[in-house]
Amino acid sequence: MQSEESLYPISVVEQETGISKELLRMWERRYEFPVPERDGSGNRLYSRSQIERLQNINKLLAAGYRPGFVVGADEEKLDRLLEELPDSSTSNITPGESPLLDDLWESLRLRDFRTHRRLLRQQLTAEGVRQFITQIAAPLQQRLSRAELDDSLPGFSLQIATEQILETLALAIAMLPPPDAKALQIVLADLPGENRSLELQMTRTLLLSSGADVLFLGSEPNMEEVLACLRHCAVPVLLIAISAASVSATTQQAIAHLRREMPAQSTLWLSGSGAEEIDEEGGEPRFRRLRELLEAVQSWQNPPRSS
Repeated sequence: MQSEESLYPISVVEQETGISKELLRMWERRYEFPVPERDGSGNRLYSRSQIERLQNINKLLAAGYRPGFVVGADEEKLDRLLEELPDSSTSNITPGESPLLDDLWESLRLRDFRTHRRLLRQQLTAEGVRQFITQIAAPLQQRLSRAELDDSLPGFSLQIATEQILETLALAIAMLPPPDAKALQIVLADLPGENRSLELQMTRTLLLSSGADVLFLGSEPNMEEVLACLRHCAVPVLLIAISAASVSATTQQAIAHLRREMPAQSTLWLSGSGAEEIDEEGGEPRFRRLRELLEAVQSWQNPPRSS
């Protein structure tokens, strides 16, 4: 078979991308990508550009995006989402690969949850809150997202691992000194349908570590209760964390409702990969990177002195 571009069998695609043959076939049926060519025997053949696109999709899946959001996305959308992923040049809280991650993963593979919990707590004590999140919790969460896709861990192991990370984050919060009287007070929330409670808790913990006073109503709270908190507690900032995967007409409507109903003394901030997908009618500050968000908190709490 002649082609201007080299073609590769499905076994090579599986090896180069880490995506199983079964999953590739399922995506082809469900999302109409990747659609391969066929050789004379009917075997699937994939182009180099398809393999590279699959590798990019895999990066987004590992970062927590849902298959339905990225597998059928066009190249322009994939490029934009990839640009939003943290990297060493854009974020000072970039997840890194710690040798301990392999030990943590092995404990999950062996169903040794006592060791998993112990290692998490040891690393928190050894590294401190921010390093624990950036070097352990965030990359481990990405591995868990990948395992959910390829079934490399059973569902109960994924749930236990997530809960153990959450309980370690609770310990991290307990280690932090209480915010002082001048700390910026923030109500942190996400919108219905996000289903990203672990990422939200990591954001909460990092904000607390920066000295902010975070009021948290839980994941996906009732927005009327959020508004009541703003009115009765005179909180200056409402921070809504939005993932690109969740942005929809319903999301836009929820933000519009908050804009209408928020008290005048409160400011709406938007963060996360979906922040820039929200219409700009309100002119709110938007933070694609957590680094930018933490810098804004520091600027608020330590304004430059006038000369």
